[in-house]
Amino acid sequence: MSSSLDPNHKGRVSLTPIVSEEVGEVAEMASVIWPAAYGSILQPEQIDYMLGRMYGREQLHNDLVKGVCMWWICLDGERVGFLAVGPIDVRGECPLHKFYLLPAVQGKGCGSQAFARLVEILSDEGTRRIELRVNRHNGAAIGFYRKNGFSIDGEDCLDIGDGFVMDDFLMGRDLPS
Repeated sequence: MSSSLDPNHKGRVSLTPIVSEEVGEVAEMASVIWPAAYGSILQPEQIDYMLGRMYGREQLHNDLVKGVCMWWICLDGERVGFLAVGPIDVRGECPLHKFYLLPAVQGKGCGSQAFARLVEILSDEGTRRIELRVNRHNGAAIGFYRKNGFSIDGEDCLDIGDGFVMDDFLMGRDLPS
């Protein structure tokens, strides 16, 4: 195991833009992360459905075309996760669509470092507020977002097809002006 995936390693976190040719690698990483993140919350059929719906190559390409920005989360240059945001609307609000880390680096500060870098980038681009959806039963993610300045603004249960729903908290965080 490389030193950057050693759970006790405290290294340099950076964000590297994901280009269209890399969307297959995003899908592969999601297929590793999602069962670990959602295995105790969602049925395997819903995980497979959502992965297919949100992480198919065509869908990820379409997201990039529509102005969604994606970055690799890197620890000492090694890809350990990914995130996706945007586009920023006319009010300066920006949706956070994806923020995932490999299980080996979760809970070690890597996510908070990546989030701090994302806040810098978005603030420089005029974002005033970040908004997201998080599964209401995903205590680890809710704790992470609260630790990083988010509050719960509401709740939503969204029908996503095939008999599945996303039962979420809606969270937001204002950015410094």
